Amino acid sequence: MPENKFHDVTVVLLAGGGGTRFWPLSTPARPKQFLTELTGRSLFQQAVERARLLAPPDRIFILTNQAFAALVAEQAPEIPSANVVLEPLRRDTAAALVLGALLVEHLAPGHIMVAMPSDHLIGPLDAFQATLDSAVTAARDGGLGTIGITPTYPATGYGYLLAAKRPQALEPMPVEKFVEKPDRARAEQYVASGRYFWNSGMFVWRAAELLEAAKRLAPAVYGPLADLGKSFATPAFPAELRRAFEAVQPISIDYAVMENSSNVWLVPAAFRWSDVGGWSAALELLPAAANGNHVRGPAVLHDVADSVVLTDDDHPVLVAGLTGVVVVHGPGGILVCPRDRVDQIKPLVEQILRR
Repeated sequence: MPENKFHDVTVVLLAGGGGTRFWPLSTPARPKQFLTELTGRSLFQQAVERARLLAPPDRIFILTNQAFAALVAEQAPEIPSANVVLEPLRRDTAAALVLGALLVEHLAPGHIMVAMPSDHLIGPLDAFQATLDSAVTAARDGGLGTIGITPTYPATGYGYLLAAKRPQALEPMPVEKFVEKPDRARAEQYVASGRYFWNSGMFVWRAAELLEAAKRLAPAVYGPLADLGKSFATPAFPAELRRAFEAVQPISIDYAVMENSSNVWLVPAAFRWSDVGGWSAALELLPAAANGNHVRGPAVLHDVADSVVLTDDDHPVLVAGLTGVVVVHGPGGILVCPRDRVDQIKPLVEQILRR
């Protein structure tokens, strides 16, 4: 454990997301961060491994939904059960991160809090560690930090961060503004400028500084949660947590705090990153086969190219004469869709889930 670099770091992993984009493999009871079928080890397990590069298990908190308690215990048995906080309601990232900061500051006053989603694909680990080393060092000097991802294409599905100057590798720099998801033409301008980054959703700050900012800028979030640190790990905590979350409206930390703060900075990520947003990203996770196909499970392909085919051992799949399709058998049902239209399935999946 690199105590010399991260001796004052506590990690908060966000693992409560539901998600529908990996349907039918993912379901409301087992969302994408807990899936092991794609890589053998879930994205959540990989996130815990990264967290352990920064802090020992007793300085890692996991914020998740009550429905996922058993999955967290099964996939991260090394994390103390007391450090697994079960959110009674989904209230977006502002409530989750303020809660995380309250717990960090209550149990480890003065610590740097590193907050990370648990459903991203990141590597290599040494580049991740170097990036966080730079960010933690910057956080000790103040401000609210985030990790920026250098765009690899003009994505329209991500928010962007505008750096105040042209970036240098691993160098913290002020964020000039947060930018909403752009259209294609504007995204191309962002990428060409060299000053825009994808918003990774990873944050680094002193827990106390985030709390002070939330108290000032987002009192409707901070107020109901403010006293939760005092009851943590007591029998009263679950009921008080529910009451607090019932009083908070869902809002992201970006809207609630970051966009309105005067001292926000980013560190450009040295690592590769994907938010694994759906089946189009499965190419990064599934082994490559002949003709540009990516296959897992007992599948027979004939005259098939550039396709994703996935099933379990009990359900052989035959695909013939198709190009550029996604065929998935999973616990939720069966998906057959052109690869270039998988980003459109979310409202259709929601129809199925409402039945």
